[in-house]
Amino acid sequence: MFLMIWVNDFWSLNSIPKWLKHAVVGEDYLGFSDLIFPWFLFVMGMSIPFSFEDRIRKGETDLEVWRHIIFRSIALLIMGLFHMNMEMYNHESSMISKPYFVIVCTSAFFMIWNIYPKSTTSNYSLIKVLPIIGMMILIGSLFIYEGKDYSGNPLGFSIHWWGILGLIGWSYFIAASSYFLFKRTLLGATIAFFVCLGLNILSSSGIGYNIFAWQSKDWIPGSGGLQALTFGGIIASLVLMKYKDNIKDFYTILLGIGLASLSGGIYLNQFFIISKISGTVTWILISMSTALFLYVFLHWIVDVQEKMSWYGPIKIAGTATLTCYLIPYFFNSFRTLLGIQLPLFLTTGLAGLLKSIVYCFIILSIAWGLERVKIQLKI
Repeated sequence: MFLMIWVNDFWSLNSIPKWLKHAVVGEDYLGFSDLIFPWFLFVMGMSIPFSFEDRIRKGETDLEVWRHIIFRSIALLIMGLFHMNMEMYNHESSMISKPYFVIVCTSAFFMIWNIYPKSTTSNYSLIKVLPIIGMMILIGSLFIYEGKDYSGNPLGFSIHWWGILGLIGWSYFIAASSYFLFKRTLLGATIAFFVCLGLNILSSSGIGYNIFAWQSKDWIPGSGGLQALTFGGIIASLVLMKYKDNIKDFYTILLGIGLASLSGGIYLNQFFIISKISGTVTWILISMSTALFLYVFLHWIVDVQEKMSWYGPIKIAGTATLTCYLIPYFFNSFRTLLGIQLPLFLTTGLAGLLKSIVYCFIILSIAWGLERVKIQLKI
């Protein structure tokens, strides 16, 4: 999440190295920024087996686990749709300016999905009312929203794409429900991975995989590739669970999978460009290989060498991930309203990159402060 906040601030910079930025549409290229989203999906996948085992160990029923999967997915889809429509917001014709709209809707997210403390006589009514107010705000926002497409044509609140959080929601729903449905087995996760990868190859080839005529030809959000990355994380965790007492075999297996994934991505590059925007199979495989290599390295640092001090300053990004992701929507909106503009030298080159790192720590500090006063999202 720290890296995601960092690269998400690159829009404010000038003259930074090309290798740090996203590849442009149609470009056969993999920039550092193009790796962050796949890494996030991979880590999300890694969390699923441990989360489910913990829930089952606590005595949760299958119905309760399914309820968690569904409600978590719906929350991500709702937030993703609002963020996507914020991108298309029409400044000229809307009732309120975009910064206010963003602040109000993001505040509603916190009202609905905040981790509230245990209710007491004094705060019981507030804890019950705030989520309802948040839902009413989002419903009201649907009616006052006015957007426009890239040609300037008016748009209402609608689904153009799902937004980053929405894509995460669909990837989580498909991966988590499939994993749970197939009895949490390594074989089931592996089969699901290759099925998703196959769908992504079809999509990358321009071949539709729709079953019915009313479906679009690539009707699965993420076209199987994002789900394959998530299943890759699930597989890595299941391998860890199986070989936790034999680190050498664990590393050998994961590095072997990583090399196979990298080789496959390089080989398929003669047929498909490497493109995050197009979600090509080459981008999926090469990104997953880097996630596996990075995970093995971090596991060796933390679990074998027992070096954890480096993690302390950014720990909040791992424990309050969604909170950290949403705070920039407040931060940038208030900066726009207050008319704050930084000098050019602070948004250019190395100085700009350092500014963005400072910005990341400001966001994490705000998240830390919010956590101290019991404001933290969890879905």
